[in-house]
Amino acid sequence: MEPMRLNQNPDPLTLKRLRKRCRRTQAQVYAQYADAAWTLARRLAGCEEMARDAVQDAFVRAFERIGDFVGPNGFGAWLRRILVNRVMDLHRQRSRVTDLEGLPERWQDHGFGPALDLDAALARLDALDRQVIWLYDVEGLSHAEIAALNGQTLSWSKSRLSRARARMRALLQTDDERPARQARSHHG
Repeated sequence: MEPMRLNQNPDPLTLKRLRKRCRRTQAQVYAQYADAAWTLARRLAGCEEMARDAVQDAFVRAFERIGDFVGPNGFGAWLRRILVNRVMDLHRQRSRVTDLEGLPERWQDHGFGPALDLDAALARLDALDRQVIWLYDVEGLSHAEIAALNGQTLSWSKSRLSRARARMRALLQTDDERPARQARSHHG
């Protein structure tokens, strides 16, 4: 079975088997969507443990509530919504503050360059900022889709993305850039 992205949908026969709670079909659907779900959850959660919990919970919830899904289109988007909501629920439950000392060792600065800097900066953003940046810039969702996922307005999504990008830029500035920018902002 080919891996599927969260914007793709299984065929109608697969959906029918899911509704009949066929374990083999559930395992196949899990195998098809697991990588995409894991990637999204890891970026939104900021830590692997929370991402693992969110992915597992999202698939269990999707399979339990497959009767609530109205198809044939949109299964991937429906699963994404369940996953995003689960990550946000876990953030609220754990409500912890992430600082660099609490980051996994692989995210701490060891001079490995821009990709690592991006991972560390994403991990330091709050959950909603991380979610909006990832869904818009990486997953390619529209502002309307992000707003709907969060029960918010279109303008909320646009302003949240703008603020999140500003926070991300601030986190990515090097120590050499900070004083120069601060000096310019105080004099201009």
